[in-house]
Amino acid sequence: MTRALNKLSTQTVKAADAGKYSDGGGLWFAKSKDGNAKWFLRVVVHGRRREMGLGAYPAVSLRDARVALKVG
Repeated sequence: MTRALNKLSTQTVKAADAGKYSDGGGLWFAKSKDGNAKWFLRVVVHGRRREMGLGAYPAVSLRDARVALKVG
């Protein structure tokens, strides 16, 4: 069974409430109550969850985050 990719849209990201949202493939979007937001990659290495930041939103767009995921 394959996992869904590209679950988020630009409009969904703009209108998101505080919380964490998965775009699929390990790409996540997190928004805090004070309005700050970021993109990060979540993976499991040797049975432990690891997160790597990809940049702050809106400086890093949804498209840029997806490209970073494919390259890195």
